[in-house]
Amino acid sequence: MKALLDGLKALGAARLAALALVGLGTLTLLAMLALHGGSERMAPLYTDLDMRDAAQMAEQLERAHITHQLGGGGTEILVPASRVADARVLLARDGLPSGGTIGYELFDRTDSLTASPAEIDIARTRALEGELARTIRAIRGVRSVRVHLVLPRREPFQRDQQEAQASVLLSMAGATRMDREGVQAVLNLIAAAVPGLKPRNIAVIDSRGDVLARAGAPVGPGGSSLSAAEIRQATELRLSRAVEEMLERSLGPGHVRAEAAVDMNFDQLRETEERYDPDGQVVRSQQSTSDKSKSSEANSSVSVQNNLPNADAGGGGTGSEDQRQEDTTNYEISKTVRTLVHDEPQIKRVSVAVMVDGTSAAGPDGKPAWHERPQEDIARITALVRSAIGFDEKRGDRVEVVSMRFAGDEDAPVRAASAFGLPLERADLLHLAQLLLFAVIGLVALLAVLRPMVQRLTMVAPAALAAPERAGEGQAALAGSSASGALPAPGGVPALPAPAGSRAPDDERMVNLANIEGQMRASSIRKVTELVDKHPDESLAIVRSWMAQEAS
Repeated sequence: MKALLDGLKALGAARLAALALVGLGTLTLLAMLALHGGSERMAPLYTDLDMRDAAQMAEQLERAHITHQLGGGGTEILVPASRVADARVLLARDGLPSGGTIGYELFDRTDSLTASPAEIDIARTRALEGELARTIRAIRGVRSVRVHLVLPRREPFQRDQQEAQASVLLSMAGATRMDREGVQAVLNLIAAAVPGLKPRNIAVIDSRGDVLARAGAPVGPGGSSLSAAEIRQATELRLSRAVEEMLERSLGPGHVRAEAAVDMNFDQLRETEERYDPDGQVVRSQQSTSDKSKSSEANSSVSVQNNLPNADAGGGGTGSEDQRQEDTTNYEISKTVRTLVHDEPQIKRVSVAVMVDGTSAAGPDGKPAWHERPQEDIARITALVRSAIGFDEKRGDRVEVVSMRFAGDEDAPVRAASAFGLPLERADLLHLAQLLLFAVIGLVALLAVLRPMVQRLTMVAPAALAAPERAGEGQAALAGSSASGALPAPGGVPALPAPAGSRAPDDERMVNLANIEGQMRASSIRKVTELVDKHPDESLAIVRSWMAQEAS
């Protein structure tokens, strides 16, 4: 132990301080490597979670002994990348994530024997609200939903029963908007799930404060007619949604935005037209009348002829005959009566503006670079949009498609190039670089610090072990040392050789010198001393040259 302390003292204060700093840094790096170097890369399990869901999920993962971390202020859970699928299956078995709502599992936590009727009614209402919220949240585009129910209850001494009512608050994801068909679907869903609830008693609003369905107003085809603004907004929303859904199949969700502006004519037109066709005649009725009459009178004159035998007695009479025939035919002339009623608004002009995101790829420096879409892609997208909206150039329709950079694309992860034929991501490359850095620092510390220190300690130890043997040689060794004029150093090793010409019996021993790294033989030091004594001027010139080199 004493030899070790002597070796450390021989290094000097500066070297000891440097050695301590390097050793501390090495231990720190080794500790970091032990704690984080072997840990698996964490991947997000679920994001944008409700606090209640995050707490339940963390509890389930802890029971299953799955390593997890909370991030995003408690709204994000990270697990090892290889355990993501297992964790999702485990949580799905317990109905997680549930969106922070409680459904019929509420009755699993209550004791029906001690609960009062009022508590049971409240629990039933909460469970029904939670189940409805979970079902509505399954609709595409709905991020979160709140449902409030007022179930019917008959008050004492009252004949009429209060009707069931409901109010719904929808929070849509991003810029997604719910059209009238979606609102009608929500109304029908809630009305069919709650006994005694009618669609007209349901109020629906969104997170922007827009009223989607008014309580007390008729709904459905038999309801009151929509206002002009509502009809125009519904038409614009339908066109915008159709364009976005069509382009998202190719460009990806969140990389396209469409807005439609529709100019409509709400004038009601009633037109009546009556036409007669002279060539189109049809016999409606036909009547024929025939009349014939005949009358005669005797001749009262007396003549020879009348008195002759076989004379015509009536030949001398007079008479009249009348015959009449009448035909009546009635014709029906063809007539066309046409009545046109335009109650629905007519579209006068449609204008659609479409903004599509560009492409992002790794640049020469490895950083993501954004590029606009080629004009060929813009032309194809424009043709698709025109077909989707029923473009009519005579009507004055207009379609504009622009490629612009969407906000947040600079933070989008870009897949790194494959290394050695392996699809490595940026996180994997950073992890490998960290391990390589720790390995290089450990190797440098081993070669530059630990190796010289071990060599020094192994060279000092034999000298320390040989000291007792030399001390036991008797007074002869001590006398020789006194005669040579050398001062014994601690441990029996002389610090300086004798300047005289007498030679010590152990000239081959190793000697430590101050400010000199390593050890030297005593015979070598003696020879240098003799050369300096014989040639003082040359020795002085050599020392001066060394000093001049250090100064330069």
